Amino acid sequence: MTVIEQDIRSIPAILRQTHARIDERRDVLMPLLEGPMAFLGCGSSYCVAMSLAALYEQERHAPGQAIIASDYIPRPGWTHVAISRTGETTELVTAVQRAHEAGGRCLLLVGEQESPAEAYADIMLALEFAPEQGVIQTRFIVAGLQAWRLLISAVRMPLHDLPERMEQALATFDPNPLLRFDHVVYLGRGWCYGLAGAARLNLQETALMVSEAHQTLDYRHGPIASADERTLVWCFDPLTDAASAAVINDVRRTGATVQWTDVDPLIALAQSQLFALRKAEARGVDPMAPRHLNRAIIL
Repeated sequence: MTVIEQDIRSIPAILRQTHARIDERRDVLMPLLEGPMAFLGCGSSYCVAMSLAALYEQERHAPGQAIIASDYIPRPGWTHVAISRTGETTELVTAVQRAHEAGGRCLLLVGEQESPAEAYADIMLALEFAPEQGVIQTRFIVAGLQAWRLLISAVRMPLHDLPERMEQALATFDPNPLLRFDHVVYLGRGWCYGLAGAARLNLQETALMVSEAHQTLDYRHGPIASADERTLVWCFDPLTDAASAAVINDVRRTGATVQWTDVDPLIALAQSQLFALRKAEARGVDPMAPRHLNRAIIL
């Protein structure tokens, strides 16, 4: 088993540790979770930021905005959530510094302690057990998303059995029937749109494939034109989403194959990571040495 597969299959254990960490830190973190909030990240962490912002607006009915760290403009009076596996990425550190100097509060969601970004954070949520052994992010993304869900969700109980459901789903998921597709499209709306972006980026980094990610309803507005029998469309939305179901019916009429199952969106995300790994192996790509990439972009 490769290191990346070990990372993916360890996600259930990582989630159990995440649940314990949130139980420890909830009372300290909760006072920051109010008012307008900016979510900062780069790369995979920006995809996480999109999901966190959507979840925040959905659950707290307050403004939440995901911002690519390199495009950050200070927002005095806002709370900031900075997301980084290493806490070292130059653009993220610079954005957090600018937020701090402008008087904004900052919560740092990070995978490594004593990082440069920590100097400008008011409070940290460290998931030091979650960073991957490899370069490509898998389990840190899932852990960070679940941590945020546990913090802000009004209904927590359905989330607490996710590690067990994740374990079973990863053990039974077979990506091999999907490996024949070279045109892959990921769809999601609301907080699941960020998951679609994370899956797209993961496939590009892992298997060196250019794929697509679209907001589910917006897929009708142009991109669906390229779907045909050679296309795999993977949807992260709940099966109960009637608007997404209408789009998926349109997708099926194009002849594309649809991957849309009744699992938690984070389970689907982990399964998409396993699919990307198998796709890399089928293409003869070494996922442990992604081209031109490092664990952190330090300028």
